[in-house]
Amino acid sequence: MPHQDASRAIDLAVLDMAGTTIADNGTVERAVDAALSLAGLDAITPETLRPLRGMAKTDMFNRLAPDRHKAAEAHRAFIDLMLNAVLAGELTAKDGAEDVLAGLHERGIKTCLMTGFDAAVQDALLETLGWRDMVDLTVAQSGTLRGRPYPDLILSAVIQLRVDAVQRVLVAGDTVNDLLAGTCAGAGHVIGVLGGAHDREHLRSAPHTAIAADLKDVLGNLS
Repeated sequence: MPHQDASRAIDLAVLDMAGTTIADNGTVERAVDAALSLAGLDAITPETLRPLRGMAKTDMFNRLAPDRHKAAEAHRAFIDLMLNAVLAGELTAKDGAEDVLAGLHERGIKTCLMTGFDAAVQDALLETLGWRDMVDLTVAQSGTLRGRPYPDLILSAVIQLRVDAVQRVLVAGDTVNDLLAGTCAGAGHVIGVLGGAHDREHLRSAPHTAIAADLKDVLGNLS
């Protein structure tokens, strides 16, 4: 686990969005079910969806659909459903999330928000919550960057924010895929955050340096 003065060893905090800094309030699962239905596909169980949480949604639907055409159709429907949900205020800031972002800034730690959502959904969330000026960078899957569990989003943040060493990066998220991405990127601090998509048992099954009770506990580890 991080030592008492770990804040001195951290230059960048890369934080997940839905489930970690943002409460999706069941919106993601409902949108996945509705998107599959609109594409003419069968619904799935929560157990089937759970290990896919945190992945880029293109990858998730490729695993859920029988072919890429159906996957693309379901993915497009999912984006529309999520944009509507964001605009309707169905996704809200996690308790203390803004205090954590401010606390990291006060410590001189750069911040990046990463997500499995598409950039359009991420942008809508930032606008709705008023977070665009609260972080240094946001990253999402693109044509050149793979989503989690691959390390691309984190390494992209390291490069764009000119961080000298990946060992000085903290990655925090509520899914196994967040922890795998942080580990694959070589981050020095990889923290599973409870209260999101995956419980303690699932998070402990992935490589990590700590498990935090909530996002505020992540900040507490830096005190």
